[in-house]
Amino acid sequence: MKLTAGGRRLAAAALVQSLGIGLFMASSMAYFTRQVDLSANQVASGLALAGVVALGISLLGGVLADRYGARRVLAAVYLGRGACCVAYVFVTDFWQFMAVTLCAVACDRAGPPVLQALVAVAVPERQERTRLLAVVNVVRNCGLGVGAMAAGVALASDTQAAYRVTLVAIGLAFLGGAVLVLRVSELAAPTAGAAPEGAAERQVKGRVLPDARYLTLTGLNFLLFFFDTMLLVAMPVWILEHTDAPRATVSVLFALNTVLVVVLQIPVSKLATGQRRTTRMLTWTGAVLAVSSLCFAASGSVAGGPAVAWLAAAVVTLSLAEVIANSAVWDLSIALAPEEQRGRYLSVFNLSVAGQRVLGPVMVTGLLLGSGSLGWVVAAAVLVVAGVAAERVARAAGERMRAGVPVDA
Repeated sequence: MKLTAGGRRLAAAALVQSLGIGLFMASSMAYFTRQVDLSANQVASGLALAGVVALGISLLGGVLADRYGARRVLAAVYLGRGACCVAYVFVTDFWQFMAVTLCAVACDRAGPPVLQALVAVAVPERQERTRLLAVVNVVRNCGLGVGAMAAGVALASDTQAAYRVTLVAIGLAFLGGAVLVLRVSELAAPTAGAAPEGAAERQVKGRVLPDARYLTLTGLNFLLFFFDTMLLVAMPVWILEHTDAPRATVSVLFALNTVLVVVLQIPVSKLATGQRRTTRMLTWTGAVLAVSSLCFAASGSVAGGPAVAWLAAAVVTLSLAEVIANSAVWDLSIALAPEEQRGRYLSVFNLSVAGQRVLGPVMVTGLLLGSGSLGWVVAAAVLVVAGVAAERVARAAGERMRAGVPVDA
């Protein structure tokens, strides 16, 4: 697809900063445990605690985007993440690690909704927004892979100097992303310190959270985003503890998912045309995730090649559900948000994603996997219901918006 100048810069910014994230993801654990002398448990618990605390802090990004403009706020987020990476060079104990990590995770959580808010004001046509976000997602996945491979240089040398050079390089990658973002033109950037037209009335009425339908859709998206936890947590644990498939199957299926998302995301995003068709994609998300769940269940009752085949089918359908869900919610989360409060709405909606990443592993280990194949069957039923309900809620919200009914009514 042909991108506008602003779209190309956003895609380039996504590539640059995802290279940095890939470098960090692949090398940071070795740096913290081997050079800073933190234990693996300290690093894991620090990341988990920072993730929980950052859930609330990340909402500030949307508020600031509404007030000062998404472009400046997104650039500040990228600069903040870069500064945190450089700050890790000077970390010497757990509490310093916690302080820097909290700031880094807060910036990380604030970034996606602010990026969507910037796309909304930089790209005038609704369908082109979804396609641009699809391109950004594909570019990001490629950048993560390349960055992770590049981290092998630091891991191979395993010296403090190599890790520190890597951290500084990551910081520079985020700086490059911020520079590119600042070159994106906003079609209707808010004036700093001034309330947008129509916002004063809503503020007088005391609205802080989005309207009820948008909040309901956010909650249902928490369930539909379960594909992320299924892949990252449930799939490897299920393979290793509940099937006799070879251990190497885990890495092969991770690679399969990455390839499928890169190949399918942009073509599937073209299906998000029109309110009715896009909302129908939510039902399809739930249905395809249910099929994936049943495939996982089937893999636990057979051995050898059939088990691997069922697992492959599970990841193929899970990957398809992922690209369908992404395309639908990128479109709807922007389209159903009032323009003057778009940043705030998108930040709240993003809590469904961040919340799934915090609570999802607990749900998987405590409920799903402990019940064996029955857990997958129950999950399939829940996901089908969530998809149908999400479609109805999104369609009702769209009809209400087209009718011009105030969100506070």
